Amino acid sequence: MPEFTYGYYRAFLHRLCQEYEPTTFKEGPRRARDAKTPLLILRHDIDMGLEAAAMMAHIESDLGVRSTYFFMVTCPLYNVFSREGMEYVREILSARHHFGLHFDCASYRDVSPSNLDDLVSRECALLESQFGSIEAVSFHRPGPLELSGLKLKRLPNSYEIVFREEFQYFADSRGRWSRGNPLESETFRKRGNLHICIHPIWWSPEPRTPFECLLDLVKRISIRTEECLSDNCQVWKEGRDSAPIQP
Repeated sequence: MPEFTYGYYRAFLHRLCQEYEPTTFKEGPRRARDAKTPLLILRHDIDMGLEAAAMMAHIESDLGVRSTYFFMVTCPLYNVFSREGMEYVREILSARHHFGLHFDCASYRDVSPSNLDDLVSRECALLESQFGSIEAVSFHRPGPLELSGLKLKRLPNSYEIVFREEFQYFADSRGRWSRGNPLESETFRKRGNLHICIHPIWWSPEPRTPFECLLDLVKRISIRTEECLSDNCQVWKEGRDSAPIQP
């Protein structure tokens, strides 16, 4: 997918920033109706891996672009509190990007309007204990509750009505633009406000299919798992050295 290379991403951002002024989930609602320049909210939902997110963060930083990175506490594929995970999160935030929580309702047995705020607050507190203040929340694979327009008590969330009515939403879900490339949209031609969600996992140095991106992720996770076992478990290290596993 040529559109999902880092080289294209640089050109994509450059074109957007020629016409748009980046804003945040905190400031966007206040500015949406009165801004003289069209506004851009750029966000990253980090569903599967931190390494790709760090790559995007550096590309944006090089271009002077600040976006919001939403990290999961309950993701089974990465751990923000591991040594490697903390290094990646701090690397991204040190590039002056905004800090968000990517909350997965499916991680809990019972989520309702009455307890959602408490559950979100607990995860925010965990992240904030290590990395600083959370600025916004996005929901992972949102269902009817998350898409109902509800507002959290403390923080803005990316599916509030204002972010769908005052901004045109685009996302690269499953490695494809779900509503077409934003730069080719009627909204862009008319310079309407944009809300773009990028998932770093789908982007790479060279063109790849979405499935190839996932194969690369699985390989990297496997290597990291073996390295962790070798560093921390003598049984594995001795067995691995004496009877190498065939690829």
